[in-house]
Amino acid sequence: MKLTTEDYIRILETCEIKGHDEAILRILRYVELGYPVMLYGPPGNGKTTIAEHILSYIGGEDESSFLKIEATEGMSEYQVIGGFHPLAMSGNAELAQKFMYKDGIVARAIESGKNLLIDEFTRAPSSAYSGLFLLLSRDTLPLEYKETVLKKPEGWVLISTANFGDEGTFKLSNALKRRFVPINVGYVSSATEKTVISNITPDLDPEVENAIILFASETRTLWRKDRSIPQGLSTDGVIKMARYCELAMSQGFDGKSVFVDAAFHQGTIIADETDPHSIQLVQELALKIAEDM
Repeated sequence: MKLTTEDYIRILETCEIKGHDEAILRILRYVELGYPVMLYGPPGNGKTTIAEHILSYIGGEDESSFLKIEATEGMSEYQVIGGFHPLAMSGNAELAQKFMYKDGIVARAIESGKNLLIDEFTRAPSSAYSGLFLLLSRDTLPLEYKETVLKKPEGWVLISTANFGDEGTFKLSNALKRRFVPINVGYVSSATEKTVISNITPDLDPEVENAIILFASETRTLWRKDRSIPQGLSTDGVIKMARYCELAMSQGFDGKSVFVDAAFHQGTIIADETDPHSIQLVQELALKIAEDM
């Protein structure tokens, strides 16, 4: 695949997720070189939206130009590559005793000439990706029961997203991990988030806006310092707080109380709900910031 400088600029300019220009540039370079990429980082920072934006653009700005699947812990090779599907629900007694072969998402993508996004890749065990591993290793995908072998199309793009080490995710095998180029999509800068929420919530009190930005920054410091909370507040969380505060204040509530209210809501999400100390940490942080407002 060949991308022009204009393509790079256009993709950056039209992406609704701001503050990740360097990550997007890295993704595009590896995509142009023909490598599958895996976007990883804390949840809620735009990995999926970035992947969808890139795939849509290179497919002619058409969202139907790529297929997407969201991995789950119960996913197996049946969903990824394919397998036999029983016709037991058929009202025809003869058909009810038969099976049909159903292609999985990877086979359908290759056969239809569409690119592929596997979202939340590490929600499924590595065993679900054994056929994909073969495809990425040898550029071929044998479908034994169909007695056919699919070849990876020239310029085929595969992007996946993952939250490494997140609760409920599986550890990737090293062999499978090596088949992807990992690109970190982390927290954006406070200045970028300030611009984002100023555009989304233009009527928000600047003092409340600053408190939200500070709350996000401090939770990320807690996470980085000693993992006292499982994650810092995401950009998505920042936006939700800003929108909630703007709405509540338009209804006559004061900024300090609505900030604490929103911070407690988001604090519960990023804290470990099974650990009272973790929840207490983010609540105390919110109250401390509110005192200085």
